[in-house]
Amino acid sequence: SRRRQARKNGYASTSDVTAPNESTTRERVMIFLADGRFHLEAAMISNPSLRALRYDPYSKTLTEERYEIVKMKKLRRDAILSVRKILGIGPPSRRMDIVSGTVNPTTESSDDIANSVLQQQQSSPVPSSGSQSPSDSSPPITMGIILGTLGRQGNPAILSRIRSLLHSRGIRSIIVLLSEIFPKKLEMMSSATPGSGGGVSAWVQIACPRLSIDWGHYFCVSVLSPFELYVALGEVIDSSLWSADEEKKDGTKPEDMHEDGYPMDFYTKTGGPWTNYYDSNKDRKVMSYGT
Repeated sequence: SRRRQARKNGYASTSDVTAPNESTTRERVMIFLADGRFHLEAAMISNPSLRALRYDPYSKTLTEERYEIVKMKKLRRDAILSVRKILGIGPPSRRMDIVSGTVNPTTESSDDIANSVLQQQQSSPVPSSGSQSPSDSSPPITMGIILGTLGRQGNPAILSRIRSLLHSRGIRSIIVLLSEIFPKKLEMMSSATPGSGGGVSAWVQIACPRLSIDWGHYFCVSVLSPFELYVALGEVIDSSLWSADEEKKDGTKPEDMHEDGYPMDFYTKTGGPWTNYYDSNKDRKVMSYGT
């Protein structure tokens, strides 16, 4: 059958974070040859309108697989909306608008930001009891950027882009290098009350997008993928996330509601600035993000 290639190193591929979207083809069924479904899930996330059949060569069984795409999108939408609220960005319309603002870039040094976050491990935040306005009493919001060090998951060029994007919005950030990302690790550096300042109020991880998709809701604060951060800041329009409010009551199937799927393009050559092969990202070099 015809298949539009998701190119990784020049050939068609499907992995846990990369899968082609078949919305432009006439096929309604995809057959996956594997003894597990982790990589198949990427194809189902990218193509919710296709039936998925998996043939296991070891047990010699053919099964139909399903994925709760509506539930997943609602969880990720809630995480994105949480970050927007923390950053003081209003709720999106059905069509995401580019967020514009007049904030000034943060001028704090990296050491100052890191010290303020690490101090949260030694003292708990004390609720304010006065009548001061939030701008007078609340510490600035900090976003954590995780660069994965396992294999080649983390891309320093994507790190530079994200840090530059946050810097341009006046959002201070701290960079953490981790080989594995566990809830307990992030809880040590996260704010007890997200959005109140002090510790890290939200994270973006440059490691594996599936960590956010599959397990992001188990963390104490929102942990976004690079793509989701771009959506949260209004840099990317992805109306499918905002239409995943509730399943329709008229019998419409979830897969018919979201034919465009959720982008699984971390290693494609046609993805956006959050992907590994976009423009200069493929060189994996750290770039200056300004003064």
